[in-house]
Amino acid sequence: MPNRIIPPAQHRLMPWRNGGGRTAEIAFEPADSPAGFRWRLSLAEVEADGPFSTFPGCCRTIMLLSGQGMELTIAEPGAKPGDPPRTIRIDRPYQPFDFDGEAATSCRLLAGPVRDLNVIADRSLQIDHRVAALDDADAVLEPASVWLFTVLRGTAVIDIGRHLAVTEGETAVITDEDDRAPHLRGAEADSLVYAVALRPR
Repeated sequence: MPNRIIPPAQHRLMPWRNGGGRTAEIAFEPADSPAGFRWRLSLAEVEADGPFSTFPGCCRTIMLLSGQGMELTIAEPGAKPGDPPRTIRIDRPYQPFDFDGEAATSCRLLAGPVRDLNVIADRSLQIDHRVAALDDADAVLEPASVWLFTVLRGTAVIDIGRHLAVTEGETAVITDEDDRAPHLRGAEADSLVYAVALRPR
């Protein structure tokens, strides 16, 4: 899979599996699995209360981008009978939250629709992520077989032997069999980037 920059115009719009919302698929790696992919990065528009789709065999990260937030009720797989589900309030933008893709999860909107960014990956992969506020100094990241960089604000420059300039709303997908460590910096003082590394467990 070649390194590439994906603009919003190339997102693939689709309904949720359970019909409860809409997803803009940004990038994915196909796989012969129940989910149909090894990993996927997507934007979701959550417009009403209701259940999330489940993704057996996957781990998942969700991050609020806009809106007043939501409350997730999560029934963990393997919980003992009578154990109450977890309730998590997600109301602060740009703070990723990890949970089990197989868990029965429902959402209650706090005050109207929200937009969130999602990473779903097979459990053979570890999802490591950070939201990086950038300046002119280089940030040297740890090597990973897959890096996903979504620019939340401003412009980021990614050095992987050549420079990739990624602007707000765009996503860079970096796949490198040699697991090189990318260098990351902001082209503007207030640039903000969501960086996700996918590594074999």
